Amino acid sequence: MEHLTIETPEQVPLEFPLAGIGSRFLALALDTLIQLAVALLLVLVGVLAFAGASSTAPRQGMWVLAVYILLAFLLQFGYFAVFEAIGNGQTPGKRRMHLRVIKDDGRPITTYDSVARNLLRIVDNLPGFYAVGIISMLISSQNKRLGDYLAG
Repeated sequence: MEHLTIETPEQVPLEFPLAGIGSRFLALALDTLIQLAVALLLVLVGVLAFAGASSTAPRQGMWVLAVYILLAFLLQFGYFAVFEAIGNGQTPGKRRMHLRVIKDDGRPITTYDSVARNLLRIVDNLPGFYAVGIISMLISSQNKRLGDYLAG
């Protein structure tokens, strides 16, 4: 198992095990299952609200659709950023896999770091199935994806 060793100002080395592709994949799979469950609930509520609103007033149906699209975007891209920011660097999937996101110097990530690294998930996911993210993790000696480089 690979480790990240950080030397503190007091000359005390701290060792952190690095998460590999397998454990990161399992954490992502668990988080994706949670997102899918919430998305299905949103679809159910959205369909019922859209059907009810569009039958009485077509304009209200469009507003319901717009709110639904916004919620879907927030679920897809805000899920990781919010959980990492309030959960000390952990999403529910990472917590289950005993993983945590930390800065290069061992400190906890900030909300800004979490938002920055998770907005790059869009690039990491290109051209699909996290191909860019997986390639960057394989090339990196510390298994970092592009968002990890951005946030430090």
